[in-house]
Amino acid sequence: VFVEAIGGDITFKIEDNTDVGHGIYAEPVDHIDQTLDDAEILYASVGNIILVKIKPYQENEFRYYLFNEKVKEVKRVDDVEDACVLLPDDHGLIFFNGYYLQTGELKKFDHKQEEMVFYKKVRSSNGEDFLYVFHNRVSGEYILLSYNLINRTVATPMVCHGYSIFKNGEQALFRGSDNPTKNHSIQIWQTPYINDEFVQTGDSDSYLYKIGNAEIVSAMAACREILTLSSKESKYEGLYSDIVNKCAELINSYHWLEHEDASNLKEVLLHVKEASSSAIDEFEKVLQIKENTNKSLEEASIKTKEALSALRSEAMDSMPVFVKHLAKLRELRGQIISLNELRYIDSSQVEVLSGSVATEMESLSASCVEYLLKDNSLESYISEISEINKEIPELTKITLAKECSDKVQQTSDELEMLLEIVSNLKIDDSTKTTKIIDSISDIFSDLNGLREKLKKKTKSLLSTEGLAEFNAQMKLLSQSVLNYMEMSDTPDKCDEYLSKTMLQIEECEGKFADFDDFILKITEKRDNIYNAFESKKLQLVEKRNRQTQSLQQACERILKGVSNRINKLKDINAINGTFASDLMIDKIRDIVKQLRDLDDSVKADDIEGKLKSLKEEAVRQLKDRQDLFEDGEDIIKFGVHKFSVNKQVLDLTAVRHDEGMALHLTGTGFFEAMTDERLLETKPVWEMDVISENDEVYRGEYLAYQLLLQYEKEPLVKRKELLENKGDAVLEYVQHFMAPLFEEGYSKGVHDIDSTQLFFNALKIRESLGLLRFHPKARTLAILFWERV
Repeated sequence: VFVEAIGGDITFKIEDNTDVGHGIYAEPVDHIDQTLDDAEILYASVGNIILVKIKPYQENEFRYYLFNEKVKEVKRVDDVEDACVLLPDDHGLIFFNGYYLQTGELKKFDHKQEEMVFYKKVRSSNGEDFLYVFHNRVSGEYILLSYNLINRTVATPMVCHGYSIFKNGEQALFRGSDNPTKNHSIQIWQTPYINDEFVQTGDSDSYLYKIGNAEIVSAMAACREILTLSSKESKYEGLYSDIVNKCAELINSYHWLEHEDASNLKEVLLHVKEASSSAIDEFEKVLQIKENTNKSLEEASIKTKEALSALRSEAMDSMPVFVKHLAKLRELRGQIISLNELRYIDSSQVEVLSGSVATEMESLSASCVEYLLKDNSLESYISEISEINKEIPELTKITLAKECSDKVQQTSDELEMLLEIVSNLKIDDSTKTTKIIDSISDIFSDLNGLREKLKKKTKSLLSTEGLAEFNAQMKLLSQSVLNYMEMSDTPDKCDEYLSKTMLQIEECEGKFADFDDFILKITEKRDNIYNAFESKKLQLVEKRNRQTQSLQQACERILKGVSNRINKLKDINAINGTFASDLMIDKIRDIVKQLRDLDDSVKADDIEGKLKSLKEEAVRQLKDRQDLFEDGEDIIKFGVHKFSVNKQVLDLTAVRHDEGMALHLTGTGFFEAMTDERLLETKPVWEMDVISENDEVYRGEYLAYQLLLQYEKEPLVKRKELLENKGDAVLEYVQHFMAPLFEEGYSKGVHDIDSTQLFFNALKIRESLGLLRFHPKARTLAILFWERV
């Protein structure tokens, strides 16, 4: 709550806005010019209640107020000055002259007593009633206020000069007299304020008797509070939330509520709680709708006041002024009429606002017609059209032409409004109506000619400025496309940037819609850009597919290696440790993450499934081996019999057997001779380990022959140098020739010196005899070589 003591009054507000905040309570002060700092303000918070104590500037007495946060209302209660006491269970406040509850209920008694202070509180043994005693020290009078916890009410106050309460609850009280008297009457009342020592009678076998009266009273008081809240109006803040909370608190606090002797109150409370919970959301929506509706109504009211105030303060000395206010009033009336469509709107206020605006419109329209009957009433429009006509030939930019077009349109709208006003008004003299319409029609004729002239000028400017702007837009579009293509590193980004580019093209189409040539170029540009992005997207998709395929193959190779390794482990802990810390398995998990980053969750899930199955299979096989094998891993025992196990993989191979070639199944004693004649014809080369050596020719000779073939391709100078063997030229030539052969594995084991000497001798003999194949071994080698090739 916001409290202020300025502007001539004390005001309570529930909005933090000192200018236009919604005030819920106000009362005047003696000194209207005081500021907020001049007043003395104190407060205390008690549950939903805030007690405020204010002493305005240069006033002698404090003022006392009670603000209730739930019901958003303020009560002035000066009676709390001398004594104010809390009621039990945070029910509210009680003072000598009445009480105020948290629910917003205020009750005051008219017993004409003053300056009473709190004396004592008496609690009944049943926990249901509380007696509050207030005392006047001067007159000696007492006021007895009895508060019932269940009903949340105070009984009729008892005023006396003395009282006494006995153990059985009987109360004796008497009143003094202003005049001397011999007899004083004493009243005897039976009250619930029985002493705790007093023995009460009751049905001791009852279930509720065993629970205890105090606890039952407390539960009944809580039920009464729920009933009170249920009867509250919707403006009570947090009403349904409070009901839900109270029901839950009551159900959780008293276990015996579901008992038959307690009428199964728990079931009833659950129904109330459920209904309140369902109403909370709907209630909040209703509050929000009401708030928005009230806000719209308030805004319309403010606009109406401002419009009417502006209308009354401005001199009506020209037709544009009339038109301006008429247009504003028409728009305002339309907004006010639209308020009737809002839910929870106050139709009476809307009708008042609409009526005030309609009255002003009728008055203003009549004044406008009277003004139109004057000879020079439309002179302002004629002058404006003349000025625009002079500006058109001097226009050099599209923006200036658009400004002129807006002026023409505004003038046209105002003239149309004038025609509508004249048509709707009932003018007795028809000649006056004819005169006004003829004057406006003449201006419309000039206006239409001006509009056509402006269109031609605008088209001429567009043809000049449009080309330059179009070229600039196309250049900007091309640069944007290049930038977007560079940034498109995923298929999704291709789609995103393509959408942005298409949006730019659509904007260009809208801007240059009047130029057919430009539209054709834009269409062609769109097709090219679309094809470029689609091509880039296709490349990225193919690249991603290659990456995912490569990663999947790598995972399969790693899984195969991991499978071979874990099958050799002999302990489950070792298998678990391997899967927890092995680098290769971590590599598989990294690849799975890469696959997910590449949006290929299918392959990632497949690999994860294989890895999980591999672990489960390894554990299962280990358990099988531990159950079946003994004395190592190569012996299985069935009963008293033991059998050796051959783990070698079965594979069909071809091997030498009994001086022939035979098919052999690895790991077994199976051999089958191969008798195919085509195979037997290759027997001479069965013993050849490499193609460059056999029983007759060794690799050095084969190399020498290869060198001879290379020598034939060398120039004459090179040949001469090799024949003279200057500076170990032959050795270098052989080493240079042999280097790539060693890398390929063809000349492994060949010595440089041996090969060099053979080659050098071959060169000497070849040059002297003029023969290529000069040596029997070289000739044999050549024959074998060419046959193999």
